[in-house]
Amino acid sequence: MKKYLLASALIIGLTGSAFAAAAPNSPTNHFAVKDTVGVCSVIDVTPSHASDLKIIGNKSGYASEKEAASALNSGCKDKIERG
Repeated sequence: MKKYLLASALIIGLTGSAFAAAAPNSPTNHFAVKDTVGVCSVIDVTPSHASDLKIIGNKSGYASEKEAASALNSGCKDKIERG
């Protein structure tokens, strides 16, 4: 019985730490977007089709905010910088 309890505790301990470690390592895509007026910005979520935001450049998103910001020069009337 002790063997089963020890094995169960070990499995729970290992899977719990695996789930905890998975969240911070999940990749965040950054999107360069332009609204209907021509104002551009970088956002961290995929824009919905109902939002009237057009993705500029890579439709799958960029790995870094810097890469996404470099795409903002594509016909933007103004830019909203991130703080």
